[in-house]
Amino acid sequence: MRVTKAAFVTSLAELKRFPGRGRPEIAMAGRSNVGKSSLINSLCNNSRLARTSSEPGKTRLINLYAINEQFFLVDLPGYGFAKTGGDERRRWKGMIEGYLENSEFLRHVLLLVDLRHEPSEEDAQMAAYLRAIGADFSVVATKADKLSKAQQSKNIPVICRKLIVQPWQIITYSAQTHQGRDKVLSLLDGILNPQKPPADDGIVLPEDLRFDDGPTREQP
Repeated sequence: MRVTKAAFVTSLAELKRFPGRGRPEIAMAGRSNVGKSSLINSLCNNSRLARTSSEPGKTRLINLYAINEQFFLVDLPGYGFAKTGGDERRRWKGMIEGYLENSEFLRHVLLLVDLRHEPSEEDAQMAAYLRAIGADFSVVATKADKLSKAQQSKNIPVICRKLIVQPWQIITYSAQTHQGRDKVLSLLDGILNPQKPPADDGIVLPEDLRFDDGPTREQP
């Protein structure tokens, strides 16, 4: 997949109609400081598309981005920000769950975790929640540029155990070096354009046709 056009569409406090609704949706979930905005900018080759902030917890709405006029990237509010009050946390939780459980156009979820650290309890709960509602998801382990290749390989099994996923369900990603970008775009392409079954060749065999065993090379 090549991203040739990307645009911010709207922000929502709850799931409702928005311009272009009806196209497939790919949602992104993760902790407040995991780098969802940076991932969007990296995938779309546009550093100004999604606002990034050094202060976690700034994404407080559901932000939608139209990609190639083909599908939407849906940036869900980050979870797990310690300074957020209880009422605000409950509002975000309702916003996230309301979207994930009710969007009939949701095709896949990218669950972002920080490759440098063991996934949090909130990350494990999100993975379990996605399984419970039957949502297909993949794990994107961000900030890969902060670790050596050896450290990345060492941390992958930790993520697998915590989230109960297989290594091939994890894509290591760096918004700085674009490591993993092609893999994520290829994943999205496969989700949005699944291979079609081979076409019928049109040949119809007679109903009374029988296939008898032919001679073999073995001698009796």
